[in-house]
Amino acid sequence: MSAETDCVFVEGIEFYAYHGVSAEEQRVGHRFTADASLWLDLRPAALDDDLGKTVDYGLVALTIVDEACRTPYRLIETLAERLAQRLLALGGCTRIRLRVAKVNPPMTTPARLAGVEIERCRPADGADGATGS
Repeated sequence: MSAETDCVFVEGIEFYAYHGVSAEEQRVGHRFTADASLWLDLRPAALDDDLGKTVDYGLVALTIVDEACRTPYRLIETLAERLAQRLLALGGCTRIRLRVAKVNPPMTTPARLAGVEIERCRPADGADGATGS
């Protein structure tokens, strides 16, 4: 089935936000990056050449930046869950995968990125909201 294999994705969304466990991280902030994949049937959009029948990846990126810069969270897991809920609320997609990472995280061992990757599905009844998968 096409809805399970078709995917709209946006990679390398960048933003500056104030998420972190320490007070210093929440005061100074950090650079973050996000990648999002949204599964839906792309045939209707392709057949009609109609943006209204797909997910606008520009809107996906704006939604991620808006939510990520709105409220600081201690955990990147919380940020990812809030982002997933907002993306599922856009409608149209049946499943999303989201990767959120802090660039050059403050750790004793140097690392380029540290973060989380989550996947959420729209409930079978079609109501908005995320469920674990």
